[in-house]
Amino acid sequence: MEKKYFGHYNSNTGDYEGFYPTDIYTNISEIPTPNIELTKEEWREARSPKRFRVIENTHTEVPYTSEEENIKSLSATRTQRDSLLKETDWVVLPHSPITGSKLDEWVTYRQALRDVTSQTPPYTLPTKPE
Repeated sequence: MEKKYFGHYNSNTGDYEGFYPTDIYTNISEIPTPNIELTKEEWREARSPKRFRVIENTHTEVPYTSEEENIKSLSATRTQRDSLLKETDWVVLPHSPITGSKLDEWVTYRQALRDVTSQTPPYTLPTKPE
């Protein structure tokens, strides 16, 4: 039997919600509906970082708007920022070995991390003190 590819999608938005190759999902009747049969290339596209939806029963690329790209970028920046803040929490604890002007550098760095999301994209993370 030839391998086929199916994409299950949300009937309201057209967004893909699951992917079903027939070498794994051998019983096509068990694939959630609504679904669409995809070519191998469409199946790869639908699982890529680009946005594809089903519009009028057709696999269609729907590029992200500038606003959506900015939201994605902001979210990624927040994730990075939060991780960097967690990594440096020890610096501002009462028993930290860092004091004086070095502590001031770290406090300034941490504030710059918190302020990064108020920038206009593209976001630039501050340089960590040495």
